[in-house]
Amino acid sequence: MPGKILMYLLNSFLGFVLLVLLVLFIPPFWRYLITYPRLERQVSEFSKMRKEPPVLTSLNTYIGVMHAHSYWSHDSEGTLYDIIPAAKNAGIEFVFLTDHPHGDIDTFPRGYKGYYDGVLIVPGSEKQGFDVWPLDSAIIDWGIDKDTVAKNIVNSGGIIFYAHTEEPHNWTNLWYQGMEIYNFHTDTQDESLIPQVANFLVNGKKYRRWAYREMFDEQASILALWDSLNTGRKLVGFSAADIHENQSIRARYLKDGMIEWVGPDANIMDTTEVKFWNRWLLKEPDENGWIFKLMLDTYETGFNHVTNYVLADTLSVTSLSRHIKRGHLFTAFKSLGDAKGFMFYSINQDDVPGCISGDSITMEEAKSLNAVSPLPGQFRLIHDSKTVNTSTADDYLYSWGEFLEKGAYRIEVHIRLKGKYLPWIYSNPIYIY
Repeated sequence: MPGKILMYLLNSFLGFVLLVLLVLFIPPFWRYLITYPRLERQVSEFSKMRKEPPVLTSLNTYIGVMHAHSYWSHDSEGTLYDIIPAAKNAGIEFVFLTDHPHGDIDTFPRGYKGYYDGVLIVPGSEKQGFDVWPLDSAIIDWGIDKDTVAKNIVNSGGIIFYAHTEEPHNWTNLWYQGMEIYNFHTDTQDESLIPQVANFLVNGKKYRRWAYREMFDEQASILALWDSLNTGRKLVGFSAADIHENQSIRARYLKDGMIEWVGPDANIMDTTEVKFWNRWLLKEPDENGWIFKLMLDTYETGFNHVTNYVLADTLSVTSLSRHIKRGHLFTAFKSLGDAKGFMFYSINQDDVPGCISGDSITMEEAKSLNAVSPLPGQFRLIHDSKTVNTSTADDYLYSWGEFLEKGAYRIEVHIRLKGKYLPWIYSNPIYIY
């Protein structure tokens, strides 16, 4: 009798485990077999519809990532061996790092700075709710009042934007110059960890970009906040990749021949000897010395997920920073399609292109607000927090000249996937006064 009860309990336990595994892994395998291949086909067909837009400005378009972390941050192990190949493969031309400082006194330059195989890296900090790029030799004292930090950065010619704008900030501070309108880390906060790990285990190798997209939610409240703040002052909006390449399990040899296991957020998990049970997992050390890697997030996927397109004269710190501060940028989810060639601009009364995103124009000068896109989509024009016009059909061109009023106008482009419209491009505003 006890044996039958034990067998019953064992079978019940095994049945429960099997049920849990089925619940966890049926959705990822469905996505692997059905959903993600379908999305791959749709995006492939979409990319074939690309038309090069007319050149409307003398400025060049540079594609880059803002808010990213390297080895300098306590929660990342990323080096140039990781960052540069990922940037090259993703078509990234500049990376504005935001490494966490090691203390209250933050001295620049530090970490990576300059051109590496044609990719420009600009060092910066993320601390106390700010993304900061001093752009020159500097010492930041994070121990003083936050608003004073912002004032000092601006007066010395640097850039200071609010990070993680889902969190409280002093929105009345007149010194910050812009804010994140999308942050990937913010996007993941409403996700359950175990189902996402299961999805990455099944789809992380072949369909990693779609595993990223599975977590996407439009950050509507942050966009609404940005719109409302732009009614009273000019604030530049950009998207944060917030990539660390740190959601992983990795291993490397120590000098004594032991194996150090490093887990999420670059935390050391354990130190073990090489045994028969783990020897088969190990490979020859890569450029960073890793002999085992199980990665959920990678630089390349993060760099492809969301990017910023800056219209500037040259690929240089001086030019890029000047145009970023002016708002000459738009942001796009590059994994859905390369947005290079997009432009939001005004047509003046003499029927010639006038200002672009980030610029200002008078009511008397503005005849219409226009946009051009390399891929067809639905255009949505937002004026002071309200959507005032939505295009009736997917197109490459957009023009709206009815009932122009004073205020901040920005445009979004949405594309149709999975039977619904998804946001693809967010522009910075044109300000009519």
